[in-house]
Amino acid sequence: MPQLSDTMSEGRILTWRKKEGEPVKRGEALAEVATDKADLEIESFHQGQLLKILAPEGSTVKVGSIIAVIGEAGEIVSSDAPKVATPAPAAAAPAAKSAVAPAMSSAPASAPLPTTHLEGTNGVDRVKISPLAKNVARAHGVDYSVLTGSGEGGRIVKRDVEGVIGATPAPAVESRPPSRAPTTAGWQPPAASAPVAQTARGGSEDLSRMRQTIASRMVESKTTIPHFYMTTTVVADELTRMRTTLKALPQYEGITFNHLVVRAAGLALRAFPRINSSFHEGKLMQPMEINIGVVTALPDGLLIPVLKGCDHMHLADIVSEGRAMIQRAKGGRPKSDDLVGATFSISNVGALPVESFSAIISPGQGAILAVGGINDEPVVVDGAVRVGKIMRMTLSVDHRVIDGVLAGEFLKELKRLLEEPVLLLA
Repeated sequence: MPQLSDTMSEGRILTWRKKEGEPVKRGEALAEVATDKADLEIESFHQGQLLKILAPEGSTVKVGSIIAVIGEAGEIVSSDAPKVATPAPAAAAPAAKSAVAPAMSSAPASAPLPTTHLEGTNGVDRVKISPLAKNVARAHGVDYSVLTGSGEGGRIVKRDVEGVIGATPAPAVESRPPSRAPTTAGWQPPAASAPVAQTARGGSEDLSRMRQTIASRMVESKTTIPHFYMTTTVVADELTRMRTTLKALPQYEGITFNHLVVRAAGLALRAFPRINSSFHEGKLMQPMEINIGVVTALPDGLLIPVLKGCDHMHLADIVSEGRAMIQRAKGGRPKSDDLVGATFSISNVGALPVESFSAIISPGQGAILAVGGINDEPVVVDGAVRVGKIMRMTLSVDHRVIDGVLAGEFLKELKRLLEEPVLLLA
């Protein structure tokens, strides 16, 4: 069982995409797993034949435990290999030529990502449907096999199911509430017949896995990390003009202010690497890479996809890779490597009428940058007052490893880069 997010400690097997005895290719989807953040697919890191499934559907497995064995056709897997019914420690390694699947924390970058979830196992009449859409459909008695999907490649997504819920009677028996894999595409409040609507007028509702994880992580952060905060203002006139110019170029299609902030933060973290560090068991931990997590809002929580090696990425690459990564997260289809490895995070609410705010540090990191909107405000230049575009940024830092002067120097460099944005094109 791989670790599919920084907070994942166990996963529940929802569906096996492959059966015992079937051939498996490297990068092919093996199983769908419910994690603390989302329903994700596990990809095979090996090629061969699926010899043995050790974790049946519905079982919950600790990260690092063996869930299946892949090897060569005809190989014999020991008959005493234990089946996993509850969270269990890692089992013994299988026969010499066999490969544990998967035994790594993330898939290689070269492994292709399947773009759809296929419902059904007979290989004849398979319906393309996201896990969240499937759970919502089952909870409300909707026959999703007759629906037309509006997602990528005709995939049925949550909005397609919600469109018919109001006209479809709910099942007579009590059903398990659907799991909430992340998706925001076309999201609308649930129809009046949906059980969740009752909480809008009072009552209670069980927290989703994602919301439970957020709750525990935020309590951990605020009770164990001594936060302090520093705010600076950026005169964003040049930044605004440069974005307007760049977004007309094909390689910068879809560029946002956040892409520019990520690029600037990567360069500033390179200049002040201690801001990229963290406190762990009484030691200062200094990672080798600068990996920036981009806080992404979903209907019932947050995901933090991670751009790796931001200080060495060209701005055009940050735009293209960042857009694809955020789209996967919002569509409920993040790659296994998307949600791990962040060393610093950025939370940007610039699309909302928010001037400034303070963000909470993610456990395992030493700082997070909160970015507000860009507004027209009076600016003094050479003794004269004019209207300028102002953006406020607040840095939250862990005082155990970062002091005020260092935090201020980092913000000074970040401000310089954003006010002279041509430096971001280097």
